[in-house]
Amino acid sequence: METGEIREQAADPGRPQVLACPACGGAITLRAAGHSINVVCGHCGSLLDVAREEVSILQKARAQVRETPIPLGSRGQFEGQPWEVIGYQERCTGFDQGERYEWDEYLLFNPRHGFRFLAQDHGHWTLFQVVKAGLGLPDNLRFDRFFSGQARVEYVVGEFYWRVKKGDKVRVTDSIAPPYVMSVEEDKDETSMALGRYLPAAQVAGAFGLDPAKLPKPKGIAPNQPSPFAVRVPGVLKATLIAGLVATGTQFVQAYQAKNQLVHATTFEATRANRQEPQVSPPFDLPQEQANLCLETWAQLNNNWADLTAILVDETSGARLALNQSMEFYSGSDGGERWSEGNTTAEDCFPAVPGGRYRLLLVSDAGVYQWGGNAQTFGVRTFRDAPIWSNWLALLLALLPYPLYLWLRHHSFEYSRWSESDFMPATYAGIKQSLSSDDE
Repeated sequence: METGEIREQAADPGRPQVLACPACGGAITLRAAGHSINVVCGHCGSLLDVAREEVSILQKARAQVRETPIPLGSRGQFEGQPWEVIGYQERCTGFDQGERYEWDEYLLFNPRHGFRFLAQDHGHWTLFQVVKAGLGLPDNLRFDRFFSGQARVEYVVGEFYWRVKKGDKVRVTDSIAPPYVMSVEEDKDETSMALGRYLPAAQVAGAFGLDPAKLPKPKGIAPNQPSPFAVRVPGVLKATLIAGLVATGTQFVQAYQAKNQLVHATTFEATRANRQEPQVSPPFDLPQEQANLCLETWAQLNNNWADLTAILVDETSGARLALNQSMEFYSGSDGGERWSEGNTTAEDCFPAVPGGRYRLLLVSDAGVYQWGGNAQTFGVRTFRDAPIWSNWLALLLALLPYPLYLWLRHHSFEYSRWSESDFMPATYAGIKQSLSSDDE
């Protein structure tokens, strides 16, 4: 082991100190002097032991020193405190399976608050803090395992408070509760835990005063990246619920206040001979206030259909309004099981009919006439100011698409996230298996 020059005097812990690299003579600034154990020379890449007064060369580097996306010595604001980049390492996993997955880690230092780790993974950033088991964790969070495997150091430069060199391996287990990730690293000597929180790339760029375009562009979905759709779901659901409650309350008030007055009722039989001749009702009077006029129609049907056209005639002005009531009903058996479809009744309304004297003209048609039958029986009841529920149901249905859209996008986002994990939850694993079966 080669030795270099001895530092003239020990610096206070956390106070920067300059020394000369024993391998190349380049100046090295120790930004966490008194804390750091290893430093990798930024000029020649040599690994130095700075835990003692006598700086030793642990390993001479032959690889060319590379520039880091965030240069060593850069200062940024996180958690309301200034942090300085003092170390950088590139790490990878999957090397033992032939599928390399790489990420970067920056070691940040603050003399009063210690160390943080800033990790960059395909343009996604996470700020980590070492924690003790069961301490410093957010409340009411459930962490789900996302990854477990070997991680290896591929490149290292700067200073560190532990001994680190290229080729070092640890076992890493990551569990997520977006935007948080709990990372546990284990080797033969110790186990450490770090809690990370996802940071948008723009926040990292702003913290260091960097051009966002010079940082890696985000690709894919990070393990602990929060779903942008999940954030919006609570507010949308709250607004939808409030709107639904207001609509429901309004509907029930209107239904309670509706008079629902029966103004006309008839039953008649239309034959093949007179089916085109309208059935004319006696005149009936409607109150002067404007309100709807609703018809409830029924027909005696057995595996057949029937139509009834109702024409409302104003006796005073001769004005006419028309609506059509269609009914069909079919039934039978299949494999010993009875089935049926359709309905023998129909409902529809003339909206906002003014007061006055009116008649109804009823014109019918039916399938029975085409199959050799002779007569079709109909019944009609007419109500003034009837409660209308269809508008309320239509409004409730109109409120559902956007929350449903967010729900689907959120679960699509989660499916894409968990597709990168060997610990996919059963819900998404079932979807994945179904899609795989379809592809086959």
